[in-house]
Amino acid sequence: MELINTTTLPNSFTAKLDTCDLRCRMILIVLYSVVLLGGTAGTVMMSRMMFKRNSQSLIAIIIINIIVLHSILLVTLPFRLSYYVSVVWDFGPFTCRLVSSIIYGHMYLTFVFYVAIVIFRLLNYFKKLQMQCLQKYHMVALCIFIWMVGSFIFLPIFFLHYGIDPSHSQQQRCFEFHKAFNHGHFNVLNYSMVAIMMTTVVALFLVQMVVIYQLIKALWPDMWSHQEYRAQIKSCFFLLVIIVCFIPHHAFRIYFIQKYPESNNSELVLYNEICVALTTVCCLDMLCFIGGVIH
Repeated sequence: MELINTTTLPNSFTAKLDTCDLRCRMILIVLYSVVLLGGTAGTVMMSRMMFKRNSQSLIAIIIINIIVLHSILLVTLPFRLSYYVSVVWDFGPFTCRLVSSIIYGHMYLTFVFYVAIVIFRLLNYFKKLQMQCLQKYHMVALCIFIWMVGSFIFLPIFFLHYGIDPSHSQQQRCFEFHKAFNHGHFNVLNYSMVAIMMTTVVALFLVQMVVIYQLIKALWPDMWSHQEYRAQIKSCFFLLVIIVCFIPHHAFRIYFIQKYPESNNSELVLYNEICVALTTVCCLDMLCFIGGVIH
């Protein structure tokens, strides 16, 4: 059965279908379906495990926040799947803006919590922070602070700037906010986010490699029997998720910002949507927890 009957759509809308053709939509449908099913299974099972253990450790509290973030994103994925299957948006312009913006809010807040885990473990290794000295209310306060800062940044952008152009409110279309790249202040914001994420990941990755090298040299050949070595290896998992899921989108965004306003190339939109969808794959991290990759 065909995914869409173009004869039922207005001519002006049909002309826009080339911004995401059948191949693009199939990739997005498969990707979002895998994330929805795997992410839902992972968050449900991980939530049950955390509830049974009733752990109040630093890492456990951060993981709970990541579960909440994943749950918010997963709720929006059926809307995206509906749109890419039918190529018709029936949920109104506000819902379109909300669904579109949540994927970015999820990405950046998840990035912050991943980085927090890596930094805390590095500080613990360098004896700058003793995990035992941290009380539960310290971590709760930190997580509340992260959510508040994220809200203060996200909400003004969403209500005052994101997708408010009248052309975005046309019926039956969604996720075409890349047209805002014609505005200079959005480019500055995007370049800043790319620079922050790239610099943070490179710096943490280099420090992490130095730490692992030192541990291997000191503990060889029995390093796997030492908890400190295993903890630092596990931190690499979070950096790997960032590199695989978030970095491709940010690397391509630089090229997209520079080329799209000049060429108005629908192929660029296609690849950008796939890179955006790739950021949601981080929701499968909970399956890795359940599978024993991270404990």
